[in-house]
Amino acid sequence: MTRKSKVYLGAASALAVAISLAAAGGASAQVASSTLRGTVYEGQAVETAGTVTATEVSTGYVSRGRIGADGGYVIPGLRPGTYQISVSTADGQSVEDTVTVSLGQVATLDLDVGAGSTVVADGATDVGDVIVTGRRIFEVRTSEVATNVSQTQINNLPQISRNFLNFAALAPGVRVTEGETERTISAGGQGASAINVFIDGQNQKSTIIDGGVGGQDDSRGNPFPQVAIQEFRVISQNFKAEYEQASSSIITSVTRSGTNDFSGDAFVTYQDAGWTQEDAFGREVGVERLQYGASLGGPIIEDRLHFFGAYERKDETRRNTVVLNRAAYAPLFGADTGTFDAPFEEDLFFGKLSWSIDDRQRLDISATYRTEQDIRDFGGINAYSRANAVNVETISVVARHQFQADNFLNEAQLDFYEYTYNPTALNFSDYGRSYVIFRDDNPAPGFQYNVFNREDTVFNTGGQSNNQDIRQTNWTFKDDLTFHDIDWNGMHTVKLGVKYSNQNYYVDKRFGRNPQFIFDVDARPEINGSIDIPVRVELGALVAPADVTNNVIGLYLQDDWQITDQLELNLGIRWDYEDNAVNNDYETPQNIRDMLTAIQNLPGYDFPSYFDPADYVTDGRDAFTGAFQPRIGFSYDVFGDERTVIFGGAGRYYDRIGFNFAFDERFKPTQFNKEIFFSQAGGMRGGVNTVAWNPIYLTPAGLDPLLAAAPGAGEVFLVKNDAEPPRTDQYNLGVRQKFGDFQTALTFAYGKTENLFAWYIANAGSETGNRFGGPTPTSVGFPEFRNLIFFSNHDAEQTFKAMYLTVDKPYNAEDRWGMSFSYTLSDAERNGSRDGGIGGFDFDYNTPGQSYFYPTNQDERHRIVASGIVGLPMDFRLSGILTLGSGLPFTQFVCPSAPRPDPSNPDICWNGGRPEKYSFIIPNAWAYRQLDLRLTKSFEFIPGQNLELIVDAINVFNFKNYSGFEQCLCSADYGDPRAQFLPTRSLQVGLRYSF
Repeated sequence: MTRKSKVYLGAASALAVAISLAAAGGASAQVASSTLRGTVYEGQAVETAGTVTATEVSTGYVSRGRIGADGGYVIPGLRPGTYQISVSTADGQSVEDTVTVSLGQVATLDLDVGAGSTVVADGATDVGDVIVTGRRIFEVRTSEVATNVSQTQINNLPQISRNFLNFAALAPGVRVTEGETERTISAGGQGASAINVFIDGQNQKSTIIDGGVGGQDDSRGNPFPQVAIQEFRVISQNFKAEYEQASSSIITSVTRSGTNDFSGDAFVTYQDAGWTQEDAFGREVGVERLQYGASLGGPIIEDRLHFFGAYERKDETRRNTVVLNRAAYAPLFGADTGTFDAPFEEDLFFGKLSWSIDDRQRLDISATYRTEQDIRDFGGINAYSRANAVNVETISVVARHQFQADNFLNEAQLDFYEYTYNPTALNFSDYGRSYVIFRDDNPAPGFQYNVFNREDTVFNTGGQSNNQDIRQTNWTFKDDLTFHDIDWNGMHTVKLGVKYSNQNYYVDKRFGRNPQFIFDVDARPEINGSIDIPVRVELGALVAPADVTNNVIGLYLQDDWQITDQLELNLGIRWDYEDNAVNNDYETPQNIRDMLTAIQNLPGYDFPSYFDPADYVTDGRDAFTGAFQPRIGFSYDVFGDERTVIFGGAGRYYDRIGFNFAFDERFKPTQFNKEIFFSQAGGMRGGVNTVAWNPIYLTPAGLDPLLAAAPGAGEVFLVKNDAEPPRTDQYNLGVRQKFGDFQTALTFAYGKTENLFAWYIANAGSETGNRFGGPTPTSVGFPEFRNLIFFSNHDAEQTFKAMYLTVDKPYNAEDRWGMSFSYTLSDAERNGSRDGGIGGFDFDYNTPGQSYFYPTNQDERHRIVASGIVGLPMDFRLSGILTLGSGLPFTQFVCPSAPRPDPSNPDICWNGGRPEKYSFIIPNAWAYRQLDLRLTKSFEFIPGQNLELIVDAINVFNFKNYSGFEQCLCSADYGDPRAQFLPTRSLQVGLRYSF
């Protein structure tokens, strides 16, 4: 840590302590709670004193608010759910009502004590659990662009993987993409890394590798047991100052708690591999999938102490075929061929205790454990022994305490979060073996061992070469203090908070550490071929792991200022600080400093103007301290009846760079793979110096002395010293209209992201184009490095323009139907790195400014997601999700219209192509079409106990949603599909028992 970093950290820590000591107790922030507010009247006059009590129907927990001099009251920190609201005025009058508030809402409920009791309850059923559901309050007076997903939707809408985050696609501007090996969530035209997810107020951001959410990168597992989610909220724009580390979208969820009634459920779902349609190319993509689990909750002490627990298990089996493409060698490898299972296994555990200590205090303690393993990466000419096991583990513990005084609420949270990504070779202790045929077209007389395209692989067996162990461990303390009784030119709800997080990053990459031997399967004597003695081996150098600590401080202030009954301003500011986010404690090794100096001193040579070594050589970087993020929003109730509201806002949001990308600066200079050639007796053979074979070379320990005697060359990666993290400025303006039970909204949104990070080449040899013509470090006496020098550039930009149209009608027991509809019209562009990702490489331009703007990888111009649930006669229920999209772009090669500022730049139009469109309702409008349906039938065979039969039909019309295309404009097949999104048409059946 640098001296300046210590000063900033010390000052911030002192401020954090001061704020947290200003109040006692505490639990989660608005990210896991709701607020109820309103005005108490007697006829036309306001009441000026008294108490408003909110009693949670399911648990008996009580929260209170005071009636102010203007008749207003505010009750913050409510858990989303159904509440009996009781008003007692100073002159002895009372009124009651029963309402349901959703997660994250600032809901308005005005009450009239002159009207008498108005208790409302409809006795709704929610997937078998009988609950009291009050009148659901629409949130119209908010500047946020947000979508709430209820437990009814989570439990009833069709899906096949039980990942609750799939339903984030119901929100405008959000897309969920399913592949063979992972499921990603993206929003705002940006990649998956730009989102953040909170569960019970705990930040689950992956700050070490890609994916946005811990455990989602390279995984087809679920982050959390779906049965334990009560509801969640997707904020697409204008999130308030308490939210952090996201530049596109926030997903915040709250877990279920036990109630005063014992309740539980058990479920099982099954999909046979034969119930999945093959894809458009005749490939079988069927998965045998078995999912089961259970939950149980209830009282330990009625109205005071409750428990809830849940478990879910997922078993998926794909089957990969290992074949030998040359029958003549069957006697050697026949035992390794055939069809083998590629299993995926996941276990999810959740437990929670909720304690209402008294009428002012509540304590929640919960813990989650997730473990999964995915066996994959074998098949074809790769034996099962070549498989990789992708292991993921997450552990989280959250302790939240809430204290409610007469005029303030304090919420404090202490949590632990650990995410481990550990892909390993299934047989890492068994060296790899590739059996090859050396071609006869190699020029005589000397035979070169490793001439490109001079050998064909017959079969691969033994263990793979790489292991990784990447781990993120967070200890976090947060305290949020809300004052809700401030009267100055209107009513203010002021919230301020502090966060301190100690984060440890551990990265151990053992690339190439399991030796890979190449054997001549024909045993040709002219190349010393033998089935027993390898021709050569490939081995990677051992690099010490990184084990670093990053201290994180966050401070914010939010004022929700209700100026009049119609106008509200939301004013917030946030500041974040990290002392070691991008290798701040790193010191540039002396040999890299010497190499850069030697290159600079070459006669007649200068580094290009876009690269100055002084900006990258470091003795310890100062941490970025400028992450001030002002946020403003407004809402105006046009007629004062909460039906027509104009809203808008603007805000700045800082994201971050995953440590794994900046880690290359530490890792690459000493990481290399080396080829060592063997023969029976050693010496020169075919122009290559060989080593006499000895069986001790079958292990890394035996080979390491050979590696040390003639080491390979690493790569130089340099991170910019004053790099600013990615930053997005968002703007939105819209109108929200309520029609009876329907709520609609039309929103115009804009976002501009700057400081996007990618790797570029420092010695490319040209100011405007990449000719790879610069000097090589080996030419100035540094053979330990390869010829190219990579530097981080943070100048790439991205823009996002969108229009959102949403319609929502919640399901209720009286109507027995509900629906949602979202339409997104958007345009997302960026410059810089061609892969559009964070931490990618750009080999085509020397800086982002030299490239043109092109559509991002997530740029889908039109997207519709509609869902519906309807109750049918005889206790049947039908639900569905329809997804329509105009398609993602693809890159065009040999493109005559490609901008080329330098002749050496490629004639490529990045993401210049669009897929063919097909008809669905609208002619020739959609490249992506998917309709999913679920039919359920309920049986109440014992009063209070319910059995439900479930049938899911996914992609019922088996639409071919293509994901890859012939890209060369020079080809007659240009635009023809080459790959396909999953799923194809699939069927799943299930049972659910509840009581």
